[in-house]
Amino acid sequence: MKLFHKIFLCFVVIFGIAFQAAGVLLIDHVYENALEQEKKYALQEFQYNKYILQSILYSGQDFLWTQEGDLEIRDSFTAPVALYDQEKNCIYSNMSMMPNVSDLRESGEGRLAFRIYQKEGESYIYVYDHVRQGESGVYLVTQTDISSVVDTQKSMTAYFQRIYLIILCIGFPLIFLLTNLLTGSIKKVSKAARRIARGKYSERIYVGTKDEIGQLAADFNQMAEKIEEKVRELSEAARAKEDFTANFAHELKTPLTSVIGYADMLYQRELPRKQVKEAAGYILHEGMRLEALSLKLMDLFVMDRQDFLLEKLDTGRLFENIRPGILPVCGKHGVKLHMDIEEAEIAVEFDLFKTMLLNIIDNAVKAECSDIRITGKRQQTCYRICVEDNGKGIPPAELGRITEAFYMVDKSRSRKQHGAGLGMALVAKIAQLHRAGMRVESDGKSGTTVRITFGLPEGGHSEESV
Repeated sequence: MKLFHKIFLCFVVIFGIAFQAAGVLLIDHVYENALEQEKKYALQEFQYNKYILQSILYSGQDFLWTQEGDLEIRDSFTAPVALYDQEKNCIYSNMSMMPNVSDLRESGEGRLAFRIYQKEGESYIYVYDHVRQGESGVYLVTQTDISSVVDTQKSMTAYFQRIYLIILCIGFPLIFLLTNLLTGSIKKVSKAARRIARGKYSERIYVGTKDEIGQLAADFNQMAEKIEEKVRELSEAARAKEDFTANFAHELKTPLTSVIGYADMLYQRELPRKQVKEAAGYILHEGMRLEALSLKLMDLFVMDRQDFLLEKLDTGRLFENIRPGILPVCGKHGVKLHMDIEEAEIAVEFDLFKTMLLNIIDNAVKAECSDIRITGKRQQTCYRICVEDNGKGIPPAELGRITEAFYMVDKSRSRKQHGAGLGMALVAKIAQLHRAGMRVESDGKSGTTVRITFGLPEGGHSEESV
């Protein structure tokens, strides 16, 4: 059963029972109050007629049995009465409906009793007691008509049932509308969930209230936003993997095709020494590029699968230890190295840090620069390392992609220099492992600046990112 039907039926049942119970209780309360008033009136009538009977008894018992006495009695009482002797024989009555004589036995002497009788649409209250005056005594029963009270109750009950049916007829549509209003927001959430399941991850629900339903809609929107973000991340990751696979296959295919071709030529034919040397040189060149590619791929995979312990190192000593590894790279290409390092302590893994810096220097050298300047400056809560070169630079439109695996700004130049487009991917990965921010700046004409910001041990982590 749907929630709409459950709520609708609950409203109908609760409303019907509550209204019916309230009406019945109200009518019973009114009837009981009216009956109590009639009982009080009947008691007053009984007491008054009891005094009359006592005065008659006082005048003489024999007077009751004479015709004059009967007339006297008929004219003296103010309400219909019945008189019974000690043996419960009726000695006088002017009632329209006689009470049950056995009830007289249930009420002892001096004990006032009430009885209500209904017969043929008429209702009466009987009040009776034993009345004694001297040696004489009789049972006195008075009759009070309460038919109007009973008829009023029946009339009220019938009227209430009509009102009850009318209110139910009016209430059902209102309950239906109210139930539809309560479940409408839930239906919106359900429809939105189905649309998201069909792939519409941008689906959102309008939140118009601040109640539980509104909170549910807000939570749903937040969940949908997280799902959309996660799907986007997964799509980007899948695309990156596809690009990685395609680029990797391309990077392998071209040199391997050439290597196989040249090797086959050397194997199948007798060639002059000069051509043999050229073919061997090309095979050596492409083999070195494939070796560099495999080593850097291995570094990327290893870093994805290991945890590294960062230790606090002094920046002055850190760069002094790295400097001998950088100078041969710069000297080989005739590049001048300038270093200006301010003393501070940063948390690094030495080998990874050295690999990161060497890859940045290698990229700068491949950009045909003549000067490289490395500076380290302490900020308020961070330590910033800048590597600047005066090479060819990177077009601003391509700055966002330089950390992608296999991405090369100048593919022909990179391949000639045994590049595979993995250098900056390694740099970004190592910076991420150090929780450091990295920013690359270039106008595409006057060199490139790479800024890496490390959080100081007491200053937290950098917020700067690629």
